Amino acid sequence: MASYPLNNVTPTELRQGATEYFSRGGKRLRPAFLSLCAGAMGGKEKETAVIPAMVSVELFHTFTLVHDDIIDNDDTRRGGKSVHVLVRDMFDKSSGASDYGRDIAILAGDVIHAMSVKMLLECAKSHHFSPETVIAVAEMLEGECINELISGEALDTKLGVIKSEGFDTGDIETTLEVMRQKTGVLFSYSARAGAMLGLDTSSLEDKRVQALGAFANLSGIAFQIRDDILGITSDEKTLGKPIGSDIREGKKTIILQEAYKNANLREKAIIERTVGNPDASLSDVEEVKSIFKMRGGLEKAESIASEYIEKAKKALEVIDNSEYKELLCLAGEFMTARKM
Repeated sequence: MASYPLNNVTPTELRQGATEYFSRGGKRLRPAFLSLCAGAMGGKEKETAVIPAMVSVELFHTFTLVHDDIIDNDDTRRGGKSVHVLVRDMFDKSSGASDYGRDIAILAGDVIHAMSVKMLLECAKSHHFSPETVIAVAEMLEGECINELISGEALDTKLGVIKSEGFDTGDIETTLEVMRQKTGVLFSYSARAGAMLGLDTSSLEDKRVQALGAFANLSGIAFQIRDDILGITSDEKTLGKPIGSDIREGKKTIILQEAYKNANLREKAIIERTVGNPDASLSDVEEVKSIFKMRGGLEKAESIASEYIEKAKKALEVIDNSEYKELLCLAGEFMTARKM
């Protein structure tokens, strides 16, 4: 398989920023969905042939993480420093180190994006796929998918920055739409890309392509809901970021929305002074976590995640039974059962 040369990417901190997250592991769920869908449609041979596309989608996902960390002012990712913090700390005694760290991280994300497209186009060199199929998959990624994903990021940013009068938790419908655009869309792309490559078709209208895309989209939303749950119930070592960071950042989650609706006046006051307060005390954060549990926030989130997975599995009914279909069902169930 072809590689992407980085020897001409300079300076050193840009090259390090573009490669840093890949040494820290990750779940690799999007490549797994792509591979399983290719196998479901084209068998073992196609499952193996789509490796460049699998690498591509993981690169694409990583480029969005680097940019997300800048927008969200997150200091950590996968148990280590985020790229903009890593570069900043290389020059932390220098004037402008923070600005330089941010700017290099943006450029590192751009490098990773270019790597993603380059790897996807490698599929066009394989006798397994027609150029028309690879072009259609690339157009789906660089047209439809990226526009929706960035729109979701913009909406999420707006909800976090533009403040309404009084305390605003947001609403569940908007939260689910952000999850669909920021997470579900790339999962859906992964499944549809795998299916199209497995079938060697440029058609997005094939009912099997659409069914697998719907399955992955719904699973992706459930995955994100589970991520919010783990942000309250897990520990920092397992999750790779500080527990309670979503509370201090003021993230509008289903957990917050349901618990605040059911809270009494004293509990609402605690939530209001803690959620969105970067200087909130540990004791207040812990109390808010207790309120989230006691007032049904976690239960509501779990229930919605389970509903999405059931809908996802129903979408698979048009797909012929196979070991790949069974593995996809297991992957969907993992989305709501994972511990990290």
